[in-house]
Amino acid sequence: MTPTQMNALVALDGEVDRGLIETLVTRDPRIKVLDYLELEGPSASRLGAGDALVVAVADYTAKARDFVAIAARQHPSRPIVLMCPPGRNGFLGEAFESGVDDIVALPTEADSGADPILARQLAFALEKAVMRKRGTAKPKTETSRNVICVLGLKGGSGKTLTSINLGVSLAEAGHRAVIMDLDLQFGDVALALGLSPVRTMYDLVRSGGSLDAEKLEDFLVTHSSGLKALLAPVRPDQASVITVSFLADVQRLLAEMFEFVVIDTSPSFSPEVIAAVDSSTDVLVVAMRDTLSLKNTKLGLETLERMEYDRRRVKVLLNRANTNVGIERGDVLAILGRDADILLPSDRDITRSMNQGIPIAERGGSEAATVFHNLAQQYIDAATGGHEESPVAPPDEAASSEPRRALFRRSRRSS
Repeated sequence: MTPTQMNALVALDGEVDRGLIETLVTRDPRIKVLDYLELEGPSASRLGAGDALVVAVADYTAKARDFVAIAARQHPSRPIVLMCPPGRNGFLGEAFESGVDDIVALPTEADSGADPILARQLAFALEKAVMRKRGTAKPKTETSRNVICVLGLKGGSGKTLTSINLGVSLAEAGHRAVIMDLDLQFGDVALALGLSPVRTMYDLVRSGGSLDAEKLEDFLVTHSSGLKALLAPVRPDQASVITVSFLADVQRLLAEMFEFVVIDTSPSFSPEVIAAVDSSTDVLVVAMRDTLSLKNTKLGLETLERMEYDRRRVKVLLNRANTNVGIERGDVLAILGRDADILLPSDRDITRSMNQGIPIAERGGSEAATVFHNLAQQYIDAATGGHEESPVAPPDEAASSEPRRALFRRSRRSS
């Protein structure tokens, strides 16, 4: 085996197109297939050889889960990469818990298996998983590169609000910052920043040719604060042409071009979000004080742990932290298993700012603006080796001996 070639076993259920899978896994020369197995039947017992196991399924059923669990127990040092149709995120936590190391979107059209980009995406996932299992994954380089992936696992949690105001705060502090809208179907970064989507990620994909920093710069839109933005497509159907491998190349270039990259994601662990998290330096999880949001946030934090993400690089922002909804600080601690790092108060001006396309951090003078500026300063201090501040609270609460407790007790009308 050459240093870049991986011997792989491929297991399939009866619902996937075997021809498509065979075309896909043999398209990249880095992958050498040793054998094709069925999830059920005699071949399922032949799990001996191979650097990696690829499991391709139409749905993550109990049969697939049991197969993965057995394979993981028999060969704990061999990574398992799951291939499944995009948009099926409900099983994600269960898949990682069973022993899956990475997930790749299964193409839905028969002729997609010949796509070299999809083949490279699979080979990259396998290569990354093998390095992790062997303990040879390259550490993140300590440079000015800072990629902050913002997650909100429930719609309406304030994920985009947080992303744009963090980006604006970083730019206003004098740093080269860019925001990337990874909510490919329903991204609202352009609307929230008051920008016209004359150039989007879809236009970048359709432009063809090689991708470099000079070309990428032409597709960035500039906000009045100095923040640059790579906007999501204007129509949901345009998202289908944007692949995970293309997004990885874009993210890598942005990290080379800017001091800070803020990634606003879709409210799920889709393949593109998983890839973005995996190559980020920090994760900021946004939650609200309601049961569903906190439940989803807890699952998200558990998923990050299964992905072996450094918990020291994960922050939790609690949006509308001072609303009186019957959930106290102790409840948040009990559900999440950790305290929130940033407390963002409810403020009707936040809603107005989003509707007007003027980030509240750009206005200044409010508690919410101060929270976002302090949050940006935390990331700046961490990047420059400065002192990292204590968890962010609004200024009038920060002076209190019990800032978080006071904020939770405080009652104010919800925005």
